[in-house]
Amino acid sequence: MRGPRLHLFVCANRREGSPLGPGCGERGDAAYDALKAEVGARGLVARVWVTKTHCLGICPPQGATVARYPSSDPIRAGLAPAEAVALLDEPEAPATPSWSDIERELTAIEELQTKKVLDLARRLRPGLTLEDIQNPHDFPELDDPDWHYADGILTGVKTVTTALRAQRNRG
Repeated sequence: MRGPRLHLFVCANRREGSPLGPGCGERGDAAYDALKAEVGARGLVARVWVTKTHCLGICPPQGATVARYPSSDPIRAGLAPAEAVALLDEPEAPATPSWSDIERELTAIEELQTKKVLDLARRLRPGLTLEDIQNPHDFPELDDPDWHYADGILTGVKTVTTALRAQRNRG
């Protein structure tokens, strides 16, 4: 079973005589009922979950507090029922990156690190080529801790790239 594309948590907490205020109580119940009705009317029951909760940590003087997951702006306070329903129309959180997105990022990182390794090698011995640095033992100038560190980072990036490509090809 896959989870929802959107999960809304609606505070309906009630506090009697608390210095923090009465909680969202009836306002939360109204927002919850409005959301449940709208989710049902739109046929989103399998994709959008609405859950009634206790305190979400913000007690607005009007409206209710609603938490939206996933979201870059997850907690909304002081929402009237119509404002809570409007959360259903907000854009979804960004999708999980595709393999091609990941590959593009890793390629850019590898190219940048390769340039750093080559530039550092050329500072140690001018004129070295990319092929030359594949055999650093042929060039005593490359026996430098900074160069070895940069080359080790490049090796790590290449290892991660290879592992992720293997994972992609498995499934």
